[in-house]
Amino acid sequence: MATIRDVAKEAKVSITTVSKVLSNDPSFHASESTRKRIMQAVKDLGYKYAEKKSQIRIGCIMSLTYSYSDPYFSDILSGIQTYCASHNAFISLIVSYSQLRDAKYDLEKQLQELDGFIITDLPEGRFEFITSLGKKIVFVDNYVDSYCNVGFNDIYANQLVMDHLINCGYRKIAYIGGPSDAPDFLSSSRLIVYREVLRRQNIPYDPELIYDCGWDNKLCAMQTKELLTKRPDTQVIFAGSDSLAVVILSQLKEIGMKCPDDIGVVGFNDIMLAGSFSPSLTTVRLPSIEMGELAAEMLIRQIKTNTTLNQQILLPVELKVRESTRKIN
Repeated sequence: MATIRDVAKEAKVSITTVSKVLSNDPSFHASESTRKRIMQAVKDLGYKYAEKKSQIRIGCIMSLTYSYSDPYFSDILSGIQTYCASHNAFISLIVSYSQLRDAKYDLEKQLQELDGFIITDLPEGRFEFITSLGKKIVFVDNYVDSYCNVGFNDIYANQLVMDHLINCGYRKIAYIGGPSDAPDFLSSSRLIVYREVLRRQNIPYDPELIYDCGWDNKLCAMQTKELLTKRPDTQVIFAGSDSLAVVILSQLKEIGMKCPDDIGVVGFNDIMLAGSFSPSLTTVRLPSIEMGELAAEMLIRQIKTNTTLNQQILLPVELKVRESTRKIN
């Protein structure tokens, strides 16, 4: 049976474009040629879709710390859209952390008109506003008490990375990533796991190996050079995301260091191209697409049944060992 992904591939457009054209979304403007390609693909593939019947309108509120082009959030959105497309729903509005923080009347009015929200993060002081709207809510990768949460075991995922690095014989382990909120940086689950693994291995914690780049690629590049200048004894860099790992690998190449011969790199997420980098990237696969699909399923169920779910669902993660870290001792 053909899926919306098949239609998007056949028509050479995004899943979101297919969904919005098939749902006759009035806010979406596609060229006539695009619409014809999509409808022809639907016909050729025999794709079955529900015509617009009081569609469920979903709002997605995404973290400030990533752009929408970041594969992690793009995958979550893709999962949401895939599920919505076959369940008479669509993503009506995507709002960034900063947009919500500075929301004016027009945006607040748009939010009030939605049926529910899928949220990764909220600015301080805006939780009360969102919950006051009386809409159904599902949080993704962000546990909030008394609400439905879909994510993964962050402690376990970071434990997989750190245990692997220790097993490879690394002792001088640097970290470059987020979160960007400085007061909470060292108390994040990732840094807690980092310090605990070092403690268990009787390895002294060295704050000079820790960098908060706020998920910014340019700052990550600068900090990589600074780290290797100040601490040339660094053996491996734990990047907060695969996107940052790509930046770090680029910097290593620029200064003539070989990975993993001179220094190792490990990422976090397992984006689609992680296995195609040179060297291929050791990382943790996060179920980002699946998280989006399940979040949409949980939200739509609440909306259709007018019930409120209060449960936490953790999906499995997997360590992907590739060429960017040296072999286990």
